[in-house]
Amino acid sequence: MFLSHRLFSVVLPAFLALGLTSGLAPASADPTAAPAAPASTFTPLAPVRVLDTRDGGGPAGPGGTVALNLSTRVPATATAVVLNVTGVTPTADTHLIVFPAGITRPATSSLNLPAGDIRANQVTVTLGTNRSVSVFNNSGNTHVVADLAGYYSTGSGARFTSLPANRVLDTRLNGGPLGAGGTRAVDLSDAIPASATSVTFNLTATDTTASTFVTAWPTGGNLPTASNLNTPAGDTRANLVTVTVGADRKVSLYNLAGSVNVVVDVTGFYTDDYGAEFVPFNPKRVLDTRFGTGTGGATNPVDNRWALGLDLAGELPASSTGVLLNITGVDATVPTHVATGPDVGDRPTASTLNLAPGQAVANAAVVTFANSRTMYFYNNSGAVHLIADLAGVFTVVDTDPCTADCVYAWGSNEEWKLAIGESTRHTFVPTPVVALSDVRAVDGGGENGYALRADGTVWAWGDNFFGNLGNGWTTGASYAGSAVPVPVVGLTGVTAISAGGSSAYALRADGTVWAWGSNFFGNLGNGTRADSNVPVRVPGLTDVVAIAGGSGTGYAVRADGTLWSWGFNGGGVLGNGSNVDYSTTPVRVTGLTDVVAASSGGGDTYALRADGTVWAWGYDLDGSLGTGQPCDPGEPCQSNVPVQVVGLTGATGIAAGSRNGTALRADGTVWTWGADSPGGQTSVPVQVPNLTDITRIDGFSGGFYALGPDGTVMAWGFNTRGALGNESAPDHTTTPVPVVGLPAASAVGGGWGAGYALVPNPAG
Repeated sequence: MFLSHRLFSVVLPAFLALGLTSGLAPASADPTAAPAAPASTFTPLAPVRVLDTRDGGGPAGPGGTVALNLSTRVPATATAVVLNVTGVTPTADTHLIVFPAGITRPATSSLNLPAGDIRANQVTVTLGTNRSVSVFNNSGNTHVVADLAGYYSTGSGARFTSLPANRVLDTRLNGGPLGAGGTRAVDLSDAIPASATSVTFNLTATDTTASTFVTAWPTGGNLPTASNLNTPAGDTRANLVTVTVGADRKVSLYNLAGSVNVVVDVTGFYTDDYGAEFVPFNPKRVLDTRFGTGTGGATNPVDNRWALGLDLAGELPASSTGVLLNITGVDATVPTHVATGPDVGDRPTASTLNLAPGQAVANAAVVTFANSRTMYFYNNSGAVHLIADLAGVFTVVDTDPCTADCVYAWGSNEEWKLAIGESTRHTFVPTPVVALSDVRAVDGGGENGYALRADGTVWAWGDNFFGNLGNGWTTGASYAGSAVPVPVVGLTGVTAISAGGSSAYALRADGTVWAWGSNFFGNLGNGTRADSNVPVRVPGLTDVVAIAGGSGTGYAVRADGTLWSWGFNGGGVLGNGSNVDYSTTPVRVTGLTDVVAASSGGGDTYALRADGTVWAWGYDLDGSLGTGQPCDPGEPCQSNVPVQVVGLTGATGIAAGSRNGTALRADGTVWTWGADSPGGQTSVPVQVPNLTDITRIDGFSGGFYALGPDGTVMAWGFNTRGALGNESAPDHTTTPVPVVGLPAASAVGGGWGAGYALVPNPAG
């Protein structure tokens, strides 16, 4: 977390934890780490104390090892455990190493302690011989306490969704500090889904007036005999916490003594219905700026003027969505804090470590990936050396690959919008969307993909900044969402879907329309401008037979042939003749009857009438309304009511691009107008070459897709980040090229720089 300078005005005792400066070698020379156990799912437990050397056996001596057998606590299928490990009043500066029983002690550390201190750190460790782990103490005598929070196993369990740190509580700004014996319930209902079984967050204590500890436990349960975070008066400390979610998606915090301010930053959650599995690793050092490990040999400390990138592509599989590390800061020159985050997006506003000069502080961290397996470290002040030890990785495992009615995706993978199980920025190669089958329709918009399944449910993947997933939670941060499909909650009997910019729409069999996601311009049509992370009904619409989503605007065709719109009205795309900025409720598009379909993109909207004519309204950039009237290049000839696209009859399908429109005629030919047309910009429809017997068309943010009778998909427009699905194609083309490597498709959908195709039989 970012602490004000006043929090560092307390002069803290300086110490040097020998575990980082003596007795430990640099990381091993192995080029890659190796998984110590197969991919596993998580079972949370109510916090239970499984080790306390104060109750018998005596402290761990210098160079001594304490054995912890967990065979009676976890099943035979368990692969790793989550422990909160606390070192209690060592007689000398020391460090602890927690590692699987039966392996050579690794050159890493789990917890650093000055003499007389009490400090905790969450440790995820692979189980060794007889489901046991070992705890090594480097120097002096120290008591060791361990509380079990859960275990990973190859049996049934929950999977993980990693997130950039999302601050859900800061008592300095809301509610005030916890007093002695005080508790506080943390409401996570907007940060995690209702299906979450447990949550992981970074818990920070500051402004402590007395030595104390803080305990987290499920709201509604009994306060356990366990602790998560120990801190003396005047210090600021953090610890990663994994805890079962209690009643109403709440977790409670308890403070023992004095008063303390607490900060909670959610970094992920576990659910039974989707997510990534955990692959445990034996501890391995992957970063040490003192010795040049992970830095290409550079031995400079991390300066506050720039970020340090750590590329883990050589250590982790391409299917990685996040990593679990133990991160240690040492030799800070001034009071500081360190934040971690993915390789894209803004600098994190939450911290992982808080350090004073001379301290060596460790904390476990879940760091989500975005478009690669690279993460960044940000030091706030001065300079500090950083060490990171790999504990495991969260990876997408497609345990039930699709064999029928599958979705294939290609192009930009920003915000995981391809859901192909790879942490890559883009791909030219159509790849199956993971964990999704029995699909009847697919569409993309903004940084999301959406699929309608045969059972009438809708599934979503990608960004969740505004609740775009419709899964009942919101990230409020960029590059945060789901890399795998998740169910849109509360929707059944859906017959059609359509994606807008950051909103989505669903048509149910009863003729009602439902919407979710961003509502800044009234995109949801429910009379408000409040975003919604669950579907809400668009009121006043009945007997709807078709829907369409634009860039902040929704459209619905009713059974009587009228067309209705709501949301953003830039360029007059509401089509009702008004110049208002937006409408939060549906209004009728002026002068159109017998409408059968609509499509919207960029700044223009198109409607198809039953007589085969096409009508358009909006900005008319580069002739995109198809009226035949010349406009100055780049200047709009705006119309806020529908006008007919000239010279076009017999149309059976329409699609909108960013500054152009396209129509499919009954003879299987495709016609286009506006920018990027064959032969250049045109305000009248021209035929797209080399396309015959086309059955469907759709647009994406930079071009179009056309489906042939044999299931071949052709594409034209901009090939940015592989949107054309053809690596040999030029960066831009107005001549269609085939999407390469795609099995025969039955439908096609476009997103922002991405394509989706429905493939009934991938095996051929």
